[in-house]
Amino acid sequence: MSCIILRPDPKALFDQLQSMFSSTVLGGGVVVPESNEWYVLANDYAMAEQFYAIADQMWREADPALACCDNLYKMAAQHGVFPRPASHAEGYAKLTGTPGTPVPSSLEISTSQGIYVSVGTVPLTIPDSGEIIIRVRALTPGPEFNSAGTVTTGTLTTSAPGISDDVEICGRQFCGGAAAETCEQFRKRYLERLAYQPRATMAWIKQKLLEFPCATRVCVREGACCRCTPECTDCADCGCKNCGTRMEFYVLFNRVFPCGIPPQNVVADIQTWLFGEHQGYGEGQVEMGVCGQIYAPKPLMVNVYIDIVGCPSSSQKQIISDQVRALFERICPSVPLRTRQVELIVSSVVGAEVNVAVRFEVLPPVDNSMVFQAACGDLEPECDYLPCLNTISFTGPDIRGAQC
Repeated sequence: MSCIILRPDPKALFDQLQSMFSSTVLGGGVVVPESNEWYVLANDYAMAEQFYAIADQMWREADPALACCDNLYKMAAQHGVFPRPASHAEGYAKLTGTPGTPVPSSLEISTSQGIYVSVGTVPLTIPDSGEIIIRVRALTPGPEFNSAGTVTTGTLTTSAPGISDDVEICGRQFCGGAAAETCEQFRKRYLERLAYQPRATMAWIKQKLLEFPCATRVCVREGACCRCTPECTDCADCGCKNCGTRMEFYVLFNRVFPCGIPPQNVVADIQTWLFGEHQGYGEGQVEMGVCGQIYAPKPLMVNVYIDIVGCPSSSQKQIISDQVRALFERICPSVPLRTRQVELIVSSVVGAEVNVAVRFEVLPPVDNSMVFQAACGDLEPECDYLPCLNTISFTGPDIRGAQC
């Protein structure tokens, strides 16, 4: 282990050299200021200071926390770490056309903000619904091509008979565009890399999934998906789903897609991006040996009825509505939705002493294979179903249910 060479205070260094010069050259005599001896001493002092400065700088340049940018880049390159270039903004575009129409593999869309081209998986034909959603990327990298609600439509400039030229931008968003990494940003990332934290952790994988353009929520596939089938008596041996032994996730995009649920081709892109085309070989973002699956949940549209004894103000109702919407943007598929969750929101706004009752109404078509509704009103979605907020209503006192 090497240690830094301590650099003396300038006056202490000069006094040390003066004492040594006096004893070795002058036989203990005094060094007279501005004399020839004094100038020789000053020259020795300057050389010593230069030595300490060079040694100090060499020490600094060997430390990635202190090195200049050029040396930092060379140092990091030896470990296979390089500065990130500017990234392209990405978003999602909805195209409409005649069912069965072939879709070109490469599409170009013009918007008021610039030109975007299709990337990732593009459906081969227009489905029966007459709509497809594709992922698009700005031709030019940089943050100026990001958008948060300003770009609503675009025009398809690629020749595609049977497909409308009018394009809708999903969620009015383009995300992920960034300038090239600065020296200090790179230094911070490189130091974190040197600290090393194992990548195959659940927290790391969730954080990595949130880097996918416009993703806002990542959920582990659990809850109802962990139940055994009715005919199964021994869950360890009968092939039932066993949560915790496989990497299964939902990736949701609030305010980009309806209910935040991405279309299947976007799910396929996320799957390939994270785990690679051939799983377990380290072709994606995860390390070798890590496999998994991304799922798209099915929507379960829910009306929320709130009965508050008394007369809450319009501002209180607005706060409650906003917090209930935020709740639905946080919940995960396949896990119960409790009336108590909404009741606690109401209590935090109007006070705990106020009586409140909450009821959920699931919009048809619905059956027991999709959701179970308890007597007290709680919703227990089946595997891969996500409760999605349809409307919020403040009602009278005639809809109270049994206590859970």
